[in-house]
Amino acid sequence: MLLGALAEASLERVFILFPDPWPKLRHHKRRLVATATLDALAHAMRDGAELRLATDDMDYLCWILERATAHAAFEWQARRPQDWRERPPDWPATRYEQKALAAGRRPAFLRFRRRPRAARSGPTV
Repeated sequence: MLLGALAEASLERVFILFPDPWPKLRHHKRRLVATATLDALAHAMRDGAELRLATDDMDYLCWILERATAHAAFEWQARRPQDWRERPPDWPATRYEQKALAAGRRPAFLRFRRRPRAARSGPTV
């Protein structure tokens, strides 16, 4: 995985926009947003860095929220429904978003902040 090659705390912002939801139960192991990916992102992201995720698949939305909100390194930034129901102006639009809207699906736009790492204690001199 490319994420494993990145230096610790080297990323300030990560976008995962409309990843394949792999809707069949037997394919869920292929979903990009998984604990292993979140672990690798937590390592590569700076404290306070932002993880942005978008999906139009409600099953995948629940999957993402279950894993990301349970991950100790990330904090969901939504404080009200509008925080995740509308694409913020500084997010890039994608053709997948347009396809979802044309099909009548409502995308969700999730923002997570990388929590500060625990203070590392070293020898005092």
